[in-house]
Amino acid sequence: MTAQLDITINDHPAVTVVAVAGELDIATGGQLRGTLRQLVSEGRVRLVVDTSGLRFCDSTGLEVLLDGLDDSVRAGGTLHLTGVHGTLGVVLDATRLRDAFRIEDAPIESLARR
Repeated sequence: MTAQLDITINDHPAVTVVAVAGELDIATGGQLRGTLRQLVSEGRVRLVVDTSGLRFCDSTGLEVLLDGLDDSVRAGGTLHLTGVHGTLGVVLDATRLRDAFRIEDAPIESLARR
């Protein structure tokens, strides 16, 4: 079985929402890393990553999200997470990195707080 990650980008007036679905791991992490870096290089630095469609996330996936956070903050922006559940929630709790991110239940909540 091949690991798969689907990425959908939706621009809103205040932020860019990056929805991810599938598996975020060593096999697919480079795909999301490249997408986030491309967005930041284009000046789209206020990012919301909607993780509600993730079925799986490992430590590599968490590293990709942390790198995206660092890149956006260095560029003067933000990276928030929404829809955190399942293995991503477990990984964030196990590594004590949940507080590294601003986490909302749904993208619309993050958009409303801008």
